Amino acid sequence: MAAPIDGERDLERSDSVTNPSTQFSTEERTGGLEIQRLIADDDVDLLCPINYVYDFLPSSMLWLNPQPVSLPTSVASALEERWPESLHGNPRSIRLSPREAGLPIRTGLTQFRQSRHWKVGVQAAERLLRLFAQDQHCAEVTLEKGESIAGQASKQLAVSAVDTLGRYIVYMGAEADHTRVQLLMQSMVLIFVFDDMWELISSREKINQLRDRFVAPLAGKPPVSGTDSPLETAMRDLREDFLRCDAERGNGGHDVLQYLIEFYEHPPPPQFTSVRDYLDYRFEDVGCVFVCACAKFSIASNINLADPKLRTLLHYLGDHLSIANDLASYDKEKRSYEIEGADALINVVHVIAKTGGEEDEHAKLMAYAWQLWTESRLADEMNRLHEQGLMDLEEWAWVDACLLAASGNVLTSV
Repeated sequence: MAAPIDGERDLERSDSVTNPSTQFSTEERTGGLEIQRLIADDDVDLLCPINYVYDFLPSSMLWLNPQPVSLPTSVASALEERWPESLHGNPRSIRLSPREAGLPIRTGLTQFRQSRHWKVGVQAAERLLRLFAQDQHCAEVTLEKGESIAGQASKQLAVSAVDTLGRYIVYMGAEADHTRVQLLMQSMVLIFVFDDMWELISSREKINQLRDRFVAPLAGKPPVSGTDSPLETAMRDLREDFLRCDAERGNGGHDVLQYLIEFYEHPPPPQFTSVRDYLDYRFEDVGCVFVCACAKFSIASNINLADPKLRTLLHYLGDHLSIANDLASYDKEKRSYEIEGADALINVVHVIAKTGGEEDEHAKLMAYAWQLWTESRLADEMNRLHEQGLMDLEEWAWVDACLLAASGNVLTSV
């Protein structure tokens, strides 16, 4: 699996947690964790439960100190003045303080938020997963590793989506309202399903059949058999709901749909000769544009993601999403590859170890250093854009939403 939003990865990791000291609820204090400090008392009933904690960084690496990364102060103040209930103090989300709670947050990003509407979002994701699990065609399509798409969906449903693919939107899409968070949750389900399509690349017939059933409704094309199945109807409804939100405000729904359609046939991983080669591949495979489109949709923005002035910012955001997720998942992915027979080990730590002849722990250290360097470059780019006056407030609001998505990716990986 390659995408950061890979629910199967998180499902397997949660199943492997056997040490009760790593599990806690909103009322427990365990192993230095003070969960009551994660959230304000008034919001505690809205907290999405955290059922396990994982720290990828050995204590020997703690000398690498992240530096704070946030919007330029004057930009943050201007956003609060213009939209006092938009990104800060938002009734759609709640502020989290993971460092104060003792969570192992390995980043310099400073803002963390959680959706208030996470429950309806998780329910929407599970409804769509259930349609995949019950669809006859999905049961008949088997991936090269022997499991059907319906079987994968059933496996996801064995554990609440809040502990698998759903948690990404809980944090990364925290600014979405009640309706938009449900649509973003369902789009995560599609990324999870589409992530395995490259395993079918040798069968053009299967690719075309699945495109007719999964992608054509998202593109607004008519049913291939005259009538839609329940799954196809849900896909068509998803498209209409995204576009209905766009008609009210913003145009991010179009961007999210376009990326989902393009992601369906994302290419299989090549052989990587350098970390840069790997990160360039992951820019598409990790769904950087998708994440930034989701951030745009979550705040009902009209910004142009293809604007050349955003290219460098998107580049650093993509590197950050890839590295942070890879660091947290490497141990599990390596075990899956070496012991459980996974198809490939697609991870920056593995690339560093392989191309540089490094041991795993050294490769982790180098990857983490690269992440922190990326954060510093991201901060420099934000300062440059600010000092040169190249961004309006709506664009800065989107940048802030992207920073929340990046911090949410880190928090999801803990």
